[in-house]
Amino acid sequence: MTLDTLSASPAPIWDLIIIGAGVSGLSIAQDAARAGLHTLILEQDCRIGGCLHSHRFTGELDGFWLELGAHSAFNSYGNLLALLESAGALNRLQRRAKVSFRLYADGAVRSIPSQLYFSELLLAPFRWLGSSKIGRSVADYFGPIVGPRNYRAVFEPAFSAVICQPAGEFPADSLFNPRPRRKDVPRGFTLPGGLQTLAEIFAQQPGVTIECGQAVQEVRRAGHDFIVRTNNGEVLARSLCLATPVAVAACLLQTGFPALAERLAEISTAEVETVGIAVPKSVLQLPPVAGLIGRNQAFYSVVSRDVVPDERYRGFTFHFRPGVLDAADQWDCIAQTLNLPHEMLTTANVVNKTNQLPALRVGHGERTRDVDRMLAGTRLALTGNYFTGVAIEDCVIRSRQEWGRLQREIG
Repeated sequence: MTLDTLSASPAPIWDLIIIGAGVSGLSIAQDAARAGLHTLILEQDCRIGGCLHSHRFTGELDGFWLELGAHSAFNSYGNLLALLESAGALNRLQRRAKVSFRLYADGAVRSIPSQLYFSELLLAPFRWLGSSKIGRSVADYFGPIVGPRNYRAVFEPAFSAVICQPAGEFPADSLFNPRPRRKDVPRGFTLPGGLQTLAEIFAQQPGVTIECGQAVQEVRRAGHDFIVRTNNGEVLARSLCLATPVAVAACLLQTGFPALAERLAEISTAEVETVGIAVPKSVLQLPPVAGLIGRNQAFYSVVSRDVVPDERYRGFTFHFRPGVLDAADQWDCIAQTLNLPHEMLTTANVVNKTNQLPALRVGHGERTRDVDRMLAGTRLALTGNYFTGVAIEDCVIRSRQEWGRLQREIG
């Protein structure tokens, strides 16, 4: 990986420029580099990884980390595992400890079974048989299956916790995608240093050149090629991939691909206010948990580092609903939820981030099919978490599909 600045003149020409060094951009770069393409990734941030964001503390907390973005990876992520295998990194996987999620409601931590109405669940298997997710929202599909009281008490908060946004209108077929599992890999895993290590592994592969601190300002066509203008000059590419949040992609494509930009602009974005905290194990009474699901709370979820136990510290990542609490009230909420003295929260052990996720809606599949039709033959690729789902594997699958198309078009 190189972090050189771009030369303003003369503009070099690349076989492929990828905008965005998150898991989507890094995934497509792996295949392109192995195929021998002269490939450049432009990243506006000073760090790579995008939604793979493992905060690594320093000072007294040195060596401890927690996730501020994506939290989970599983042995059903076949495409991700294939990339790791090709990078010789499967031996770096770290098994997650088996701890359970609990519900946080009415000011207390509660077990999930204690909140279920089992009389409503008796007929759930029969309601589920033959029901289709296609064209239905999460509420419309799952509500009748589990029963209205169960949906309100447990399932709706749990689904909202998974996607960090109100789940009711989310497409049911974009929430969970069953996939075959690899038996030679832990069911749930991370890596030393957190999931951001995935991005660092991919960035170190031969043929991948990354320029950080490069804010792309404009994308336009030059015949069959592309001109990409950044804050440091212009670069040329024979093919281009946008691996950015959907709102950024829509903005960058307004000049060269206005119809495509207009279709992308129809996809809304959900904002999540994320706050992570690390505290000594000795000050907590809460037993080990995978996380807390918020029901009627200011937060969607609290995701715990207990899945990767540490001898000294525990970590928790609160994903707050946007605009509900200010920073001081968020700290009060954290102290109350974890039953912590307020003085245990300091600028040394608390970290903040704002995350953005696509807010998909029923009919999204038709929109993405339109997008794919517009992309055909353009040597322009789009990838990210706004196609079939927000999981890491969904991003990697999309990237590998787009690479296949680009490869055919480049010839």
